[in-house]
Amino acid sequence: MRNLGSIELETKRLFLRHFVVEDAKAMFENWASDSENVRYVTWDPHPNPQVTQASIERWLLHYQEENTYKWAICKKEDPKQVIGNISVVSQDPQKEICEVGYILGKNFWGQGIMTEALKAVLHFLLLEVGFKEVQAKYVSLNPASGRVMEKAGMHYLTTLPNAVARKGYIGDQITYTIHSSNL
Repeated sequence: MRNLGSIELETKRLFLRHFVVEDAKAMFENWASDSENVRYVTWDPHPNPQVTQASIERWLLHYQEENTYKWAICKKEDPKQVIGNISVVSQDPQKEICEVGYILGKNFWGQGIMTEALKAVLHFLLLEVGFKEVQAKYVSLNPASGRVMEKAGMHYLTTLPNAVARKGYIGDQITYTIHSSNL
């Protein structure tokens, strides 16, 4: 495996780049402060832009590590306006496996943006970095996330019944996977 870090990725419509401190306002407004947008993630809505900025500042420190993979998602027509993020949330380099997570501002849902970003990241992680397998998980109450995984070429792996209990709901944890041999 090669530790390449979060190099800039480009798709037909998107730039995937490092976060910068100046992204805090857009991140706060586009998804981090919205309870509907963060309903199925592990963290709560940010109460103010300062909390969002503090998160970004922590991430900036991690970019110095070669095995950090975290991207701000931006449309090409407005590369300074961050609309979502996608990142490796856990990895086991010895087993050559990692897990990705993602979030997109709800004003950008239903446009194929996350599928496009996920395809680019999967390609990068499997073919450039050298992971043999990439997984992603979602809670059953959020089937749109599963459709993104399917459209990006991932395949169903397993369901853990009632494995996610947070924010007043209980749901199944559904895992999808893709192997380097599938590309």
